[in-house]
Amino acid sequence: MVRINILFASAVSLSLLISCAGVAQADYSYYPPEPSGVTLQVSTPVFSEQIEVGTNTAVTCTLQFQGQTVTMPYDPKQSACVYTWPSALQPGSYQATLSVTAPGYYPLTQTLQFSVAQGAAQSLSPQSLTSLESLRMVNYVRSQEGLSTVAFDPALQAASQAHAQYYVQNSGLYPLSVSVHSEPSSTAPGYTGNQPSDRDSAFGAVGGGNEVMSTNTLTAAWSLLGLYDTTFHRFALLDPTLSALGAGYAASPMTSENSTQAYVSDMTTVFSGTGPLAVEFPWNGEAHVQTAFLGEDPDPLAGIAPGSVTSGGASPESGYPVSVTFDPGKVSGVSVSSATLTGPSGAQVPAYLVDSQDYQDTNTVYGGETMGTSVALFPKAPLAYGTTYTADMQGSLTLKTGAVQPFEEQWSFTTALAPRVAKVFSDGGYLFVVGQNLENAYILSYQWLQGSASIGSPVYAGSHYLAYQVSGDVTQVKVTDGAQSQVLGNYNLSQAPFTDASSSAAFQYAVDGASAAGLVQGFLDHTFRPNAEVTDAQAITMLYRALGSPALPAGTPLPKDAPAFAADAIAWADAQGVILPQDGFQSGASATRAQLATWMLRAYGIPALTTPPNFKDAAQIPQGFAGYVAAAKQDGIVEGYPDGTFRPDSPVSRGAFAIWVLRLAQALQSPQQLF
Repeated sequence: MVRINILFASAVSLSLLISCAGVAQADYSYYPPEPSGVTLQVSTPVFSEQIEVGTNTAVTCTLQFQGQTVTMPYDPKQSACVYTWPSALQPGSYQATLSVTAPGYYPLTQTLQFSVAQGAAQSLSPQSLTSLESLRMVNYVRSQEGLSTVAFDPALQAASQAHAQYYVQNSGLYPLSVSVHSEPSSTAPGYTGNQPSDRDSAFGAVGGGNEVMSTNTLTAAWSLLGLYDTTFHRFALLDPTLSALGAGYAASPMTSENSTQAYVSDMTTVFSGTGPLAVEFPWNGEAHVQTAFLGEDPDPLAGIAPGSVTSGGASPESGYPVSVTFDPGKVSGVSVSSATLTGPSGAQVPAYLVDSQDYQDTNTVYGGETMGTSVALFPKAPLAYGTTYTADMQGSLTLKTGAVQPFEEQWSFTTALAPRVAKVFSDGGYLFVVGQNLENAYILSYQWLQGSASIGSPVYAGSHYLAYQVSGDVTQVKVTDGAQSQVLGNYNLSQAPFTDASSSAAFQYAVDGASAAGLVQGFLDHTFRPNAEVTDAQAITMLYRALGSPALPAGTPLPKDAPAFAADAIAWADAQGVILPQDGFQSGASATRAQLATWMLRAYGIPALTTPPNFKDAAQIPQGFAGYVAAAKQDGIVEGYPDGTFRPDSPVSRGAFAIWVLRLAQALQSPQQLF
């Protein structure tokens, strides 16, 4: 297991009030206009003035730029006046004037100075696979909490991706405390802005918000899960005022245990939430809650729990944190009178209470963070597996109106079942540990027959399997549960699932990995036949399994001419619009590259692009498939040939399709299976 180190930085916005006599204060407040003092990475600037409007809605924003005067419309969804300049600017320095007027207020005039970078993009990229999976997971959790969903923001995606790449490229140049959220060297490769707010503005994002980041994790999906398993970072994702999100992920080559990955999630907030006053996490009824808290930076237990500020390793600091976040748009202060966590017998679980007051009073390590309007209980020891707990928190809230009201939040959740190892096998340079609930498991030691052997960096870690690079004749491994700091057992290596997984390393890992995840099956003679062409029926069946084999609605007719192994999958694909009549689906026919790219994206709800794919033979791609091929290429799911072609009518081998399926399934795992 690789420990997740997570850091958080809040974008600070300056709020200024202006008023005349006889006009209520706080009628509206404005924030610094954008872009100002930054180098734009997009050649079409987005001018904005973020304004919190009270009863006075008659606010007018005017932009003077390039000899033109433009009225900027007010967008209530972003709480801002926003105007995108219609034409691309040449690299260089620019100045603009922005004015704000409202009845009863003195007019406000501000000067904006900015520049456009050499090589600035003319437009932002559409949604990436990382942002898509992040939105699906964040909105899944928010829906469980009764919160509004968040929208995708291409500017936040671009800023997140740029910073993730910057961190991976330059993480060795600076101490982590400096470079995780900042980019202190403007001459370092990939620099786009020192602070999160600078980068957001450089790509045209409107307003302020939060940036959260995790490092040294294997995939973007597990990075995001790690954020929920902490507190400061969890609060940002559960903020009732959150409105938009973008995410980026970058990874260096996996050459050592110190290889670097970075996941960055960038968010904007609106000024008034419409969701519930209190947000509980884990949510009421959640049934796969982790048992231990494996650390966070900044550490919420610093100065509160003995021996908390840790680094490296997988030893838990405490049990899993249980928290309530109150809507910061409505609440200014929280006072806790009672906070308990009880098990099924009614016995109280010893725990540390961490609220804003306790954190400020006892923390001697971190001075820049606060619990804000959140309260957390940290059990003093890891929770038990497969156990239902009830949390109860009581106290009073100070509302932003000045009123004080009592609160009581009581809810229950159930922890995950204990991790279980089903088998361990080695094949073609990779070692797989297969089982259930393996999120925090890792290989502690291993044995081999003769000569030398080594187990290197993990290439994947998930609930159903772990994968490592291996050399030599390893015969036995000892697997440890990092969440409970106990050995799961010693396991002899069993036979690999297929006798012919592949003749190439890429096919070998994909076929074995897809098998370990339950996505593919072989033939009765224990072969996979990776070089055989995948048929339409086989492809749809793999996608169906990758999505957890969804139940068919009652009365769904099964296809009469389909092979038995694929009948349910084809019926599901037909009912869900994964395959359409014009696609030319034939169960026993070899599937083409264009068909497979299209069916994969439809199955996962990824929309087609309106722009044509960037291939030399793009004109040969059937019209109904072209937009999906373009999206699959952009998201890194499929690739072209060295000569720049896609060859849409060419068949795909079973091994190659296993790569496509595993790549997409790992990125877009069902949120229900992850939480």
